[in-house]
Amino acid sequence: MKEAAKIGAFILLVFFFVHYYTMLSTLYGEGKSSAESDIRVVREEEAKATRSRAVRGASLRGCIGLSELQAFNKLRMSSNISAHDCVRRCQKVDYSFAVVRTVHRGIGCYCSRQIDYPLSNSRCVGRKTILLYKLLDCGLKVNDSTCGLVCFDSPGTNSAVALASVPGSGNTWMRHLIELTTGVYTGSVYRDRGIFQSGFRGELHYWNDGSTIAIKDHNFPILNKKLNTGLNDIAKYNHTGAILLIRNPYDALIAEYKRQVTKDQLGDIKAKDFGEDSWEVYVNKRKYQWRLLNTNYIKYISPLLVVHYEDLKHDAKQQLWRVARFLNADHEFEIRINCVLRNQEGLFHRHSNSSFYSFTEEMRRRINSNIAEVSRLLTLYHHPDIPEQYKSSYTF
Repeated sequence: MKEAAKIGAFILLVFFFVHYYTMLSTLYGEGKSSAESDIRVVREEEAKATRSRAVRGASLRGCIGLSELQAFNKLRMSSNISAHDCVRRCQKVDYSFAVVRTVHRGIGCYCSRQIDYPLSNSRCVGRKTILLYKLLDCGLKVNDSTCGLVCFDSPGTNSAVALASVPGSGNTWMRHLIELTTGVYTGSVYRDRGIFQSGFRGELHYWNDGSTIAIKDHNFPILNKKLNTGLNDIAKYNHTGAILLIRNPYDALIAEYKRQVTKDQLGDIKAKDFGEDSWEVYVNKRKYQWRLLNTNYIKYISPLLVVHYEDLKHDAKQQLWRVARFLNADHEFEIRINCVLRNQEGLFHRHSNSSFYSFTEEMRRRINSNIAEVSRLLTLYHHPDIPEQYKSSYTF
């Protein structure tokens, strides 16, 4: 009996300790889980608040107090003004910082050229906050005071969206239009100082730093593996997307030939200087490039926006609306588009006579076969088909 009593007491003791340990573990675990959950919710709220307060051309640096606000010049108080409007207003009068304060009467906009205290990256949660923005590098793209500024976004703002085309398709002209339309500089994988000095200030920025809105790229896997740009595999644009600018291959071949011979983006060749032999060598070397680049982007890159050069010339407003929406940069479209249309030529839109350029029957057969293949894929993948003028511009 005594042995049985001892065994029973031991079992009860073990049961008690197991139950007590389980209870503590549960309570601790729940407390820990609850705390982690609370932290996660706060971080999600902070991230959501930061995203909702992002403004092109400015970097949100955190929140300031009422005492610090006194150092800023009040620009405007309005129920209609937004943080974006405030940032643009401060940039236009050459300030370096903007402050947005939300009160019951609307939004107060304040500007300053400098601040006398260290910048903070503190996070802000809640609606009644005083947001401090550091204004980024901006400038006027054209000599037209009615046009909006063009700015760099803060690094990391944008994904690497390609502005892809074969050479001679009007890529640099398209960059000019995109910058005027969106108010954000474009970039490039080439870092061409000549282009940079012509006003394309994003040309020398690293292509993938997120400060520019679209990346000029003529590369594709088959012909350009020898180029060490980091973008030879166009799959780098998959999921981030691309704008594919397609031009009639006959016109694109002629335009790029002029650039190569004259070493000038706007160079032209007179009939007496036209070299028949060099032209034939050039066309035979390049005649497949148009098909290969376009078919690779159409088949393998998503999301993809196809813009035809000829449609852009015919109706710039409609095509730029498509581009702005694709880039999620259409919030100022109606304000900026009139300026764009007044200044749409830019510095790199070439006008010239191409009547003396000849294509042999074999050249035409290959090029027309390429056009037919790209047209088939455009239809298959539900993109705008090639313009009708392709079929009538060049005849046998």
